[in-house]
Amino acid sequence: MSRYRLALLVVLTLVLTQILCAGDPPPLDSLRELMINGAVDQAVRTLNDSVRSNPGNADQYNLLCRAHYAEQLWDVAVSECERAASINPKNSTYQLWLGRAYGEKAEHSSWFSAIGLAKKAHTAFERAVQLDPDSIDARSDLSEYYIEAPGFLGGGIEKAAAQANAVERLDPPTADWIRARIAEHEKRNDEAERTYKKAVEVAANPPHRLFDLASFYRKTGRYDELEKTIQQAAKLDTRNDSVLVDSASLLLRVGRNYALATTMLRRYIEHGSRTEDWPLFRAQYLLGQVLEKAGDVAGAREAYMSAHNLASDFAPAAAALKRISASKS
Repeated sequence: MSRYRLALLVVLTLVLTQILCAGDPPPLDSLRELMINGAVDQAVRTLNDSVRSNPGNADQYNLLCRAHYAEQLWDVAVSECERAASINPKNSTYQLWLGRAYGEKAEHSSWFSAIGLAKKAHTAFERAVQLDPDSIDARSDLSEYYIEAPGFLGGGIEKAAAQANAVERLDPPTADWIRARIAEHEKRNDEAERTYKKAVEVAANPPHRLFDLASFYRKTGRYDELEKTIQQAAKLDTRNDSVLVDSASLLLRVGRNYALATTMLRRYIEHGSRTEDWPLFRAQYLLGQVLEKAGDVAGAREAYMSAHNLASDFAPAAAALKRISASKS
């Protein structure tokens, strides 16, 4: 972590401590900044202290949900998102995160439990769109649900296509992405590739859409093209944003070019425009995975330890440290 980032976290922590001592709710932007820059333990402690004295603050419960979501604590994330949505059921963002939490919990549940959770996710996503028809994130997540879910759970390609039409006026590249996902799902791969490339051409953020294209190449087993596309995205990503981490994760999944993956992760960790999609502790953990695969056990241990120190409840980092220690002995 750069000295500037470390100093920022220290200042934010001191300010939040003073605010809590005064009995005032902490500023959520500062807490979110803490979370994005990796200090999840501090953000969660501060939020838990605050909700005890401000139990009607839905924003705080929503941010707690998002922090636990990042830690992959699905049960806790669902609980906190449910609290936020129950306090203010007319907030689109709360419904969106509730749907995401239900969806992830469904992915990690038994088949029987997953059905009920998927239905809840469906309801939450649709409610998010109803409450804010101009939310691109809500329409994107709902579209993905429609594409992936079977009909008896509310899925349907026609429904996803309708969302693409609605998104067209808001963000044409996202509409292209939805249509490409539909074509990919229906095994119309030539059309899917053309549409992914069309999204790249019209996108305000080409690296993000290049990652979508690279993901398509992974699913179709075209790893050389995947790697070239990621290299192109990395060159264009002057902001060093979360596309670097997404791309590194994709390289890890296919076992290609660990050196490039390491470089992109270090760019994000040391100089990146960080986002909630990839808080610092998650990027550190991914770096550990890449370094471990590349044979750099000492570097992997250091990265895993950094992740664990920032988010002690993030179980994958603790498990990785235990695994490395066991293999060493």
